[in-house]
Amino acid sequence: MMKAVTISSVALLLLAEPTAHSAAEEDAKKAGAFNVGLRIIELEYRHPEDRRQAMAVAVWYPTETPPAAFTYRAEGNIQSRLATNAPVALAAGPHPFVVFAHGAYGSGCNSAFFTEHLASRGYVVAAPDYDDMAPPGYTRQIAFSRIKGGNTAPPMRVVAAAGLLVADMNRSRDKFLAYLAEHRLPQTSFVVDEMLRLGKTPGSPLHGAINERAIGVCGHSLGGATAMGKIGGHPDPRFKDGRLKAALIFSAPAYPWENALKNITLPLMVMGGDNDAPALGPEVPRRTLYDKANPPKFYLVLKDATHFAFANRGCGGLPTYQAVEQRPQTRAICRYGLAFFEKFLKQSPAAGAVLNEKSAEWICYAKHESAGQVSEWGQEPPPRRAGDPGGIRKEIREEIRKKLK
Repeated sequence: MMKAVTISSVALLLLAEPTAHSAAEEDAKKAGAFNVGLRIIELEYRHPEDRRQAMAVAVWYPTETPPAAFTYRAEGNIQSRLATNAPVALAAGPHPFVVFAHGAYGSGCNSAFFTEHLASRGYVVAAPDYDDMAPPGYTRQIAFSRIKGGNTAPPMRVVAAAGLLVADMNRSRDKFLAYLAEHRLPQTSFVVDEMLRLGKTPGSPLHGAINERAIGVCGHSLGGATAMGKIGGHPDPRFKDGRLKAALIFSAPAYPWENALKNITLPLMVMGGDNDAPALGPEVPRRTLYDKANPPKFYLVLKDATHFAFANRGCGGLPTYQAVEQRPQTRAICRYGLAFFEKFLKQSPAAGAVLNEKSAEWICYAKHESAGQVSEWGQEPPPRRAGDPGGIRKEIREEIRKKLK
């Protein structure tokens, strides 16, 4: 029903010549961090009706190999420093594993600043390109960007498709659940299956790299909804993946999960922005994910942040590794997101201290770790009402117009 028939490693687009280590890299080394490796693998996913889906997966991981200048061409020429196709640092392994789900019509590299940061701290992270489909028929795949290119469309056409998708999904909860069930939820577990298989396969570049008892999931926007569906939010319990031990959600809707959140029993952290109006289920506040889930749970609202603070657009034009050091919002996302996984995947005592911190970058932070361990700091702005101007599509349109001027 589902199997991989082709696996290969390729370099991701353009590499420049190696240069001297940056100050940020030197600081990271002093803190005991790793260099970051990147490998692209190609999988073939087979749908129940035997339709085959080519799936590119970006895999970041810790390595001892020195990095070189690197460009994510699929991400609008985002700059970084990576060691492509380098060996995994196995001496400190096996490493915790996180599967990352991108937003609608995006690519697995959409939040490279965060996936890189996890890898630099000793995680293996895999982010697939999902086959998001164009309405109204939902039979043709389009996207803003893809890891290896192909099936992309002009930005304004994708914006229009995204608007139709949002309208369709808001009209019908069943249609939203069915879309996720066909195009995202089984594919997520498939990627976990394949990564674990590669981790056990002698001769694989990932052999011995993955700790199968420490698996987390992270997702942005529709990817956050994907993650919620994998941890018990979907009414069909077959979609729940019991191998997942912690879930980190970036700027995702509480709809259509608001009536099933009692089924979420693993640690959950939800992040959003103070200027971050939900497109899906706008009448259901995002905080619902936190309010109705079981502890341990965490809820953070980032100051001066839109929906895309949790994607590479939030890096402000800086290279990914520099943005983590210099952009306050990016730094806060990485600091708390890493601490969450450190606590619940690595059982690190030091991570608890970070999760107890209050930061000026958050306007609201609530946490409920266990009975008697409940606290809240700051005040969240009131949610926007349905039909309020602004939101995700307006952000995208404004950005595209700037580029066309």
